[in-house]
Parts: sequence; C-alpha cells; structure tokens
Amino acid sequence: VVAFSASGATWSLFKWTFILALIAACVVGGTLAFQAAVVRLVEAAIEHFDRDYLGVDVDIGSVTFNLFSARLEVKTLKVDNPEGFSDKGLLNAATFVLDLNLMRALKTLGREVEVTELKVNGIDFSVERNGLLFAEWNVTALLENLKNSTERPKGAIQPVYDYWHDGNNEHTFHCEPAWGGEVRKDVQFFAYTEQASNTEPVYHFWNHYYQEHDFRMGDTQSMMERKGDNPVFYLFKEQAPGTEPVFCYWHPGNKEHTIHFDPAWAMEEKQGEEARFYAYRKDPTGKSSASVGKAKILPVYDFWHKGQCQHTFHFLPKWGGESEKSIQFYCYDKQVDGTQPVWDFWHAESGKKRFHLGDPAEGETKRSPLFYVFTEQASGTEPVYQFYHEFNNEYNLHFGEPWEGEEKREVMFYAYREDPAEKKKMKIFLKKVSLNEIKAAATVKGVGMNLKIDDMNYEDFTELFECTTPKAIVMSLLGELWKKISFGLGS
Repeated sequence: VVAFSASGATWSLFKWTFILALIAACVVGGTLAFQAAVVRLVEAAIEHFDRDYLGVDVDIGSVTFNLFSARLEVKTLKVDNPEGFSDKGLLNAATFVLDLNLMRALKTLGREVEVTELKVNGIDFSVERNGLLFAEWNVTALLENLKNSTERPKGAIQPVYDYWHDGNNEHTFHCEPAWGGEVRKDVQFFAYTEQASNTEPVYHFWNHYYQEHDFRMGDTQSMMERKGDNPVFYLFKEQAPGTEPVFCYWHPGNKEHTIHFDPAWAMEEKQGEEARFYAYRKDPTGKSSASVGKAKILPVYDFWHKGQCQHTFHFLPKWGGESEKSIQFYCYDKQVDGTQPVWDFWHAESGKKRFHLGDPAEGETKRSPLFYVFTEQASGTEPVYQFYHEFNNEYNLHFGEPWEGEEKREVMFYAYREDPAEKKKMKIFLKKVSLNEIKAAATVKGVGMNLKIDDMNYEDFTELFECTTPKAIVMSLLGELWKKISFGLGS
C-alpha cells in the first residue's frame, strides 16, 4: 500500500508538473507569437506609410517588441529623398524606442494608443536644395508630400476628384493626392491609373492666357498651352459598357474649364454635346467605397469678411475677401433623410449675408444652398443657435454660449460637434518625447555646413501640437526638427 501511495504521489506530481510546464510553454509561446505579430504589424505599417504618405521609401534595420516591458524598439531607420534630389538619403536615425501604455489600449479596445515616452537617438539629416533659383529644400518637399497626402486607394481603377485651388481660382481633376495648394472636393467619376484595353491617356494642359488647367486627350491646341509630362488617368474615347459621357463646361466668372457628368454646375455653360471621354460613375470592381454624389459629413467654418464686417458660415474654400477662422460644426454636403438645406441669403438694406433654413425673410434674396442639417435632434447631434451681434448687425451660427458682443437667440438646427467617423478611428497620444544627438549636413550656395542641434524634449507632445494621427505626429516632429535646422542655416 505504501509503495502504491508513493507511486501515486509521484504520478500526481509528474502530472501537475507536466500541466504547469504545458501552460508555461503556451504562455511563452503565445507571448512570442504576439510579439512577433506586433513586429510584423509595425513593419507593415511603416511600409504602408512611406509611399502612401511620405512619397518616399523608408528602410528599417530591425524591430523588436517586449510584451512584459511594453517597449518597442526600431534600429537603424533611413528615409530616402523626395524625387528631384540626390540619392544619398534625407534622414538616418540610430534608434527609435517607444514605451507603450498597454492598459489604455486594452481598456479602449485599441481605439486609443498611448506612447508614454519616445526616444530617438542619433538623428542625422542631409539637407539639400534642388537648384539655385526657385529651388526648394528636400525637407520642405517631404513635408509638402505629407501635407497633401491621403491614404491612396489601391488598384488600377480609382476615383477622380475635383480639387479647388484658391490661388489659381480654378478646379483641377485628378486622382489622389492633392497637388500643392489644393483642397479635395467630390468624386466626379472613376478612371484607370494604368492603361487598360481601349483606353487612351488623359493629360493636363496649362493655359498661360487663362491661367488654368484643362484635362483632355491629344496634344496642345495653341501656343498658349503646355502639356503635362505624364497622363493623369486613362479613359475611353468611345463609349464602353458601364460608362457614361463626361462633358466639358466653361465658367465665365472663374474663366475655367471643368469636366464632369451632366448637369452643369451653377453659372456654367456646356461646351457642346460631344463628350470629352467616357468614364464610370461607380467603381466597376466594387472595391472603392467612394461614389459620385455620395453625401459626406464635412466641417463648416466661420470666416470673417472684412469688407462686409461680418462672419460667414460654409464649407471650404473661403470666398473672396474672407479669412478662414475655426470649425464650428459638422454636417452633410448633400441631402440625406431628416436634413434640410441652410441657404445663403442676401439682405440688401444691411449689405450683409444671412444663413438659415427655409424661405427668405423680409428684405432677403435667396441664393444658394450651402449645407444640410437636421431639423430635429438626431443621434450624436447638438443644437446650433442663432446669435445676433448688434454692433456688426450680423447673425451668427454656432454651439454654446455667445461670443463677445452677441445675444443668444433660438435653436436653428442640429449638427455634429465632431466628425462621427473620427470617433471610430484609432488615436495616438504621444506623451514624453526626447530627440537626441541631432546633426545636420547641408550645402547652401555651394558652401558645405555642418550643424549640431541641441537635444529637443517635450513633456506632452500630443497636447502641445494637438496631433493624434500618425500623419499629424510625423508632420509635427519633422516640422519641429526643420525649424531648428533652418534656424541654424539662417534660412
């Protein structure tokens, strides 16, 4: 009996030791698998970010992640130069070390990622200009790429948007990203980004006389035009299944040509019944969520018109004589269920614009619908009030309490305080930042210069620069570094 008991005890001990070892192996194996998954995710994110946002290649040596210390380390990171500069690279960094707050990520189900500390050591900039006259720095070119970038859809068929350039007072038509100085507006049609069967290239032409771009197939039509070097997209000259005609229109006020489906936009004149080309109204592959005429939620800003001594309220871009102020609320750019248009009214006696729903009041002339709002409170919306400013004799629209000199009136409609889509996106909260051992080499007017920049430290980077997206954080970090370097260069 004793022998049996000893044998049973030994077996029991062996069994539990085996089970604990198995559990430990699973934990260790699971931890290693999770760490490897995080490393692959970071590598994929860098690969996605470089060309889609920076417009250049970013190479990394190695990535490691320790789950128990919540530390991510990237060794040897290299950022290439933008197009038009040398191939020796723009930036090298020896190490990136990020300490993460995993509990915050778990509590928010991954919607909020907190980096408690970021340390970057051994930063080496190679700064250069791409010419003498009208030249730009490689750093500013990279920042411009980042500023104008969006997450570009993949695939041979992409949406063609209209963009507004306030400086040129014109629309342009092309795929993402926006060109310098532009604001993206709406999807106009879908086109190929690579030549497909029966398609022909569409180029942009710059007209020196009208100071505008035109978009068409073929070659220049006068000495006043300059043809772009590369096609902007590819479309059908003859109608193909599933396509519709895209026409050319002339806006006499802006002195510009536009291209889109019928009907003409406000104040436009159609330039004949012959189609420029044929395009898809929807993505024929079904991969793109964008579509022509799809309602979007956009920010409504207040603008100050100095000549009229009043605020105006509408989407970007600013109108003539205005200066852009702040976002006041978010609402739809097209009508959806439960919404009505807020109109632009002109009051001749006061020489002021007014903004409200419905019909004109006494002395007002109804002009254009500006945006679409809820007349009854919908989920996620808040009341927007009318405020009267006696000194300026103006009526304003915003949330909350009166601005200085205003008198609060009634609720006018309901709108979103924030873009509802942004609430679903992951936000990154970058706390302490240390940028150490910064050096810069530059060639200015044929003279080589070497600069050593003091270490840069921030206690709460996100709060200071109001940035919670990878794009905004990278722009702020590069922007701060460039300020230090350009100051050292005396530029």
